[in-house]
This record gives sequence, structure tokens and C-alpha cells, in this order.
Amino acid sequence: MTAPAAGPRLSDRQRLAWLRLIRTPNVGPASFRELINRFGSAEAALEMLPELMISGGASRIVRIPSIAEAEAELEAARAAPAPVSSVSGRPTIRLC
Repeated sequence: MTAPAAGPRLSDRQRLAWLRLIRTPNVGPASFRELINRFGSAEAALEMLPELMISGGASRIVRIPSIAEAEAELEAARAAPAPVSSVSGRPTIRLC
């Protein structure tokens, strides 16, 4: 049996952007992956989200979590003994 493939190596900046994107209301695992594939990075996807919401007919733009909120969540995750799972559900991408 082979080990699961390792997830991508993320910089601290990328890690925060991934967390902010997945914590944005109405962005689930499938739309997260679609946004990453479409825009090439979570940072680029975060920049485009307001425009996408407007062009998609949203009546309001959802609030994207701040960098400070993502940093606080990562600090809490670092303090917790449990592993952090990836978007796929496998514990292959450690956010902290």
C-alpha cells in the first residue's frame, strides 16, 4: 500500500489566504478548488471574489475573513493537539 500524496507546500502567506478563502461564506470544498484552479492562487481568488459575487447576481457581498482572524485561527490550531485536515478531508495539508 502506498502512502497518500503529500499536499502542496504552502508559505505562511499562502496558508493564510487558503484559510481565509475556505472560511468565506458560500465557499465550500468544491468552489474552493474551482477558485484555486481558475485564478491560480487563493490570494488571487480572494481579490476576485467581490467582483464574482456582483457578476453572479449576489444581493450583497459576503464578508471575507480578515488576515487577523485567519492568524488567530492558525494560532488556535497550533495550540490544539488534533491534526488539521486538507480540503479533500485527508490529513495531508497541515495548515500550521
